[in-house]
Order: sequence, then C-alpha cells, then structure tokens
Amino acid sequence: MAISIPSVFRMIFIGAIGFGLVGAAPQKEPYSVNLYLHAQRFVDIGGRRMNIICSGNGSPTVILDAGLGADSTAWRLVHPEVEHHTRVCAYDRAGMGFSDPTTSPRDAAAVAGDLHALLRGARISPPYVLVGWSSAGLYTRLYADRYPNDVVGLVEIEPMSEYEEERIAKIEPALPRLIRNRNKQLEECAVNVSRGKCAFYPGLAGNRRQLRAFGCPQVDPQDCAVAEVAAEHMSRTPFWRDYALEAEALTKSAADVRAEQRPYGDLPLIVLTESEQGDLQENKTGNDPIPVAQQRAAWREHKYLNDKIAELSSRGTNRVIAGSQHSIPLDHPAAVVSAVNEVVDEARYNAHQ
Repeated sequence: MAISIPSVFRMIFIGAIGFGLVGAAPQKEPYSVNLYLHAQRFVDIGGRRMNIICSGNGSPTVILDAGLGADSTAWRLVHPEVEHHTRVCAYDRAGMGFSDPTTSPRDAAAVAGDLHALLRGARISPPYVLVGWSSAGLYTRLYADRYPNDVVGLVEIEPMSEYEEERIAKIEPALPRLIRNRNKQLEECAVNVSRGKCAFYPGLAGNRRQLRAFGCPQVDPQDCAVAEVAAEHMSRTPFWRDYALEAEALTKSAADVRAEQRPYGDLPLIVLTESEQGDLQENKTGNDPIPVAQQRAAWREHKYLNDKIAELSSRGTNRVIAGSQHSIPLDHPAAVVSAVNEVVDEARYNAHQ
C-alpha cells in the first residue's frame, strides 16, 4: 500500500481489500475451499450476473456483505459456522469476486438495489438478517431503511458511519486529501493494472512471489488457494474500475443513508468495534504519518459513531472486541458468529410473539 495508516482511517482510505488473505486465524476450523475457487450460483439481475453462495437451513436467512474491495471470501471463516444455525448467503458485489462488472454508479442506493434484485432473482425470500462489514455497513443499513418489512436483524462489523468522513476529518485534516489521492490511484489501477502499474497491487507475478515468500502453499493450503484466485481477480481492469466507483461513491453513499435513515424500533442490532489497543499495536512501527494521539482520538470518535448506530434500535448494542483490528471477520470470526447467531435467535423469538 502506498500509505500506512491506522485502521479507523484505513477503513475510509483504503477499505477491506486483501485483509488476512493468508494465515489470518491459525486456529481456524477447515472450510470448503472449493466454494471460493469458482462461481457457485450466477443470478441474472437484468443483463449482468451476480455470484451468490448459500448453505444451511432455517429462517431468517443471513446475508453477508463484505467491505470495500472485498468479496465473499471475506466470510470463509464465518459462513460455515453460521450454516449450522440457519440459512446463510454471501455474495460478490459488481466487479468483485466472480460477479460481472458494471459501469453504473456504485453508491449505497445502487448496491442496495443490486442486492434486492439478487435476492428476488435467486428466490431467497425474507425475512433477512443483514451482516455488513466496513463500507457494507452503509449498504446494509440503507437496505434496512428501504425494505423494513424484509429485515428482522442487523449485525454491523466495524461499520462505516454516514458521518465518519466529516467527523474523522476534523481530527486529521489531511484525510480529504488522502481520500482524493486514493481515488486517483484506484482510477490509475483501472487503467494501468494490465501493464503492472498499480499502487495497491504488485501484479500477478509479484503477488505470487509474495505468497511464496509467505510460505504458500504449505503454510495454509486453503487460504493460499483462495489468495491465488483473489490475485487473479485483482489483475483485471474491471475489478479496479468497480472498486474505484465504489470508493468514489462513499460520500454519496453516506448521504443516501442520512437521507433515508429511520429509527429501527426494537430491531435486534449488534455492532462490533475494533479495540483501541489493537489499532495502536497494528501501527506501532513508527512509519505512520498520523500521531498516536490522533489515532486515539480517531478511535474514540469511531466508537462514538458506532454507539450511535447501535442506538438506532432500542435493543442495539456496540461491543468492542478485545485485541481486534478492522478485519474482525478474519481475525476474530467467533465473535462474528456469536453475534449473528444471537441476532437470529432474537429475530426468531420476536416472530413467535
């Protein structure tokens, strides 16, 4: 990456791409790697296809939505555990993973519209528990605002707040410039990745060298195989074009959510937040341009905003996961599984009242 920054800033600046592709959780249970090496189910949503992976049985159906630049592989440690409790589906947004790319806007309204069309086309009926990580927190909350009768629970993992950019920018005034630079670099990747010029990606050959240096495939055959496929996706222009479109639309996405936000009543809602110490440990090398005092202030602001998201429901709660960083689904999947299953159980209880 071109700039090293703390997790709270990175969520806005870079996104979730590449987090923990290999060896994120050494004690993890085996998962079905074949689910992520090939498209599982293509659904036509009107001229283009989206890939979705579903397993398990029961209601409500859990829908997993990954962060900026990430795809269904982000849930590979969560999905196989939740399927023991209920039906669960992960999907690839446009241009991510195996889903077809698009040149249409990639703001929250468009993403929520895609998801709605996907679920209808796949005949996956509500009720849903939506799980959004990072930027997908905006998408899942807008979906809940637009389709309140379909959504019976929310789990927001390190979600981006609709007020995140403007409030964090008050702590780090350079943030708007960093965001502009990020967007420019993503656009350059879309144009030049085929020529091996991308600030965020060393090229397919370079990526493979990095994986070999890490010890692949022996260190973790499953994750190494997934990382190899991810490297192939990232070597293609459409991936970077749609990644750039999503990143550039984050400000509008936040505005979409602000415009349609509503109280969620007693909707089961759990927010998971990274720990302050985890963030600081990640950035203790001394290479970060943002001082520790600002990192601490940014984390406190981030937690405050996550508290406000939790307060959208009278039953909402924000839980700080000890020792965690932004990539909670990969580093602390058990915390995610526990939160998802808890919300599912609350939704089931509500349905029988």
